[in-house]
Amino acid sequence: MAKKNSQNKATSKVVESTSDISPENPVINTSWVIGGLLVFIFLAYAKIWENGLVWDDDPYITLNDAVTNFNLKELLTGFHVGNYHPVTMLSLAAEYAIVGDAPWLYHLDNLILHTINSFLVFLLIRKLTKQDWVAVSTAALFALHPLHVESVAWAAERKDLLYTFFLFLSFGSYLLYQESKDKVKYILSLFLFLMACLSKGMAVVLPALLLITDWWFLDKKFTIKNLLDKFPFFIITLFFAWLATTAQKEAGADASNVIGAAYTFSERIRIVTYSFLFYWVKTIIPINLLPFYPYPGKAGGSIPVIYNFALIAFIITALFVFIIGKKNKWIWWSFAFFTISVSTVLQIIPVGSAIVADRYYYLSSIGPLFLISYLLFGLSKNTKIWSRYVAAFLVLGCSFLTFSQVPHWKNGFTLFKPAEKFYPEDAMVISNIGWYYLGQKEFPLAKEYLMRADNNGFKNADVCRTIGSMYIDEGHYEDALIYVKKAYEYLPVKSRTDWLMALALYKLNRNEEALVYAEKAAKEEPENLEYLNTLSQVLSATGNYSRARELNKKLLAEKPDLLDAKLNYAYSFRQEGKLEREMEELKALIKEAPDYLPAYRNLGVTYSDLGRHDDAVELWERASKIDSTGDYEYNIGINYAMRNRVNDAIPWYQKAAKKGKKE
Repeated sequence: MAKKNSQNKATSKVVESTSDISPENPVINTSWVIGGLLVFIFLAYAKIWENGLVWDDDPYITLNDAVTNFNLKELLTGFHVGNYHPVTMLSLAAEYAIVGDAPWLYHLDNLILHTINSFLVFLLIRKLTKQDWVAVSTAALFALHPLHVESVAWAAERKDLLYTFFLFLSFGSYLLYQESKDKVKYILSLFLFLMACLSKGMAVVLPALLLITDWWFLDKKFTIKNLLDKFPFFIITLFFAWLATTAQKEAGADASNVIGAAYTFSERIRIVTYSFLFYWVKTIIPINLLPFYPYPGKAGGSIPVIYNFALIAFIITALFVFIIGKKNKWIWWSFAFFTISVSTVLQIIPVGSAIVADRYYYLSSIGPLFLISYLLFGLSKNTKIWSRYVAAFLVLGCSFLTFSQVPHWKNGFTLFKPAEKFYPEDAMVISNIGWYYLGQKEFPLAKEYLMRADNNGFKNADVCRTIGSMYIDEGHYEDALIYVKKAYEYLPVKSRTDWLMALALYKLNRNEEALVYAEKAAKEEPENLEYLNTLSQVLSATGNYSRARELNKKLLAEKPDLLDAKLNYAYSFRQEGKLEREMEELKALIKEAPDYLPAYRNLGVTYSDLGRHDDAVELWERASKIDSTGDYEYNIGINYAMRNRVNDAIPWYQKAAKKGKKE
């Protein structure tokens, strides 16, 4: 009989243990959860494999020397695009070392991380609520909500996935510590929090999330004793908050002064409340999702009336949540979780030129999605069949919208062209369309969009540098100077501005002025061959022939096949008046590199200057056979015309025109 009682006690313990997991609902097989999440995520994101690297993927990855060269010191210590996140940068650098700029590995790793994060949502919500259906529903909505596409489909947003991953692990370790008081779990939680902050500064919200979880899930009192174990977390938070602010200011992303001047205090309050409600509305109606949502215009001197309604709606919502939360503090928790998670990017302290962003919803979405799931499954002791149907409808709807949203991240055009419909003159939107056209080498369209961005007050140095560079390529050097000078006024600061200034001035024969900028650019980036080449040209033009030749010899010692350096070396002799020596060097260069057209151009010009016109024509005829621009046919036409041989000139002008030579 005693043995039977012992068995009953053991059975009771098993039942009690199972009840702890999910007292009102049958236990859901964990393997089915992770498997289902994996399948649904990869199906919903099936079109991601057609997507390339877009937007900030260039400064983060393909144009980032620290990543492409795996510069460990710079990856660990440097600021990148206004952020300090070495763990994120190391992950991107490791991928670049494996596949370069092939996008598939970045997408694959993001999908895997998003799947793991979705599963961690399930584990955390189940741990907190002991209700499996609430946990499954929250995890499924998190996995498939279209507002998360930006964080998952954009390689540069690896930081969202990584910081959330470590934050969830830290959160879970903290909950285990609260159960067992095992110091190892506490130290592990602290370490994982540090890793989260090293992945993205937004992780600093974790200590506040732990506090509300203590109060409204773990039923802890607000006492000094209960606050002490958060103290190390808050120390880390303060340090990384300072670091993030420093990085943003250095990158010119701190918009406090600009926004403060553009909007009154009252208007900024209304903008913040609008931003807050934006995410709740998009949780239920996730349509017209864009990569950029700018600050509102002030037609008639004031912001749109919808921002007034937003303030009223926010007050009503807050009062409603406060009242119903008195009966169920988990509702308070969901509202507070969202508020805390999104607080750093609500534009209370203005950063950047957007009032909201889909990526800011990644962690904060736990609040609204948990609330939906809890309202469906948590209020009743028994799961209603209609709840499952509603949840299934929401999950399938989110899956379809996510599937439709993923292709928007294919390239810069598919991403920003829809935004142009809503914000046709917003500088950020139209500049990014311009960058896309630039990458496609559609230069007239690129310049058109970038100039529109500048005219609309973008105040971005990269935009101005690019416009200036295109004007230089077109031979419009005075126009180039206008935009290069603008670049000095704006951020980001780059030595490229000095180089472009030197190049434009050199082309205008303002060589002494050009030398100052050319030397500055070369000093700032002594390994940049473009800058050194320009310096050698300017040195020759200012009579510093020996320095120019020494510089070219140095370049050729480092890179013997650098043809531009050989051309400049030859050109220095022309500048010095030693035309015979120049011709000797150019002939040797043509012999070494028969397809290098600039050598034909320079040698032909020297022949013409010496009156050896037939030699010039013969040389340019050879060049015209390998040139596709019509430049050399045009040069021959000019040569004949200058010698009053108009009938000979006309056929060459016609040939040049057929190749597209506008002149």
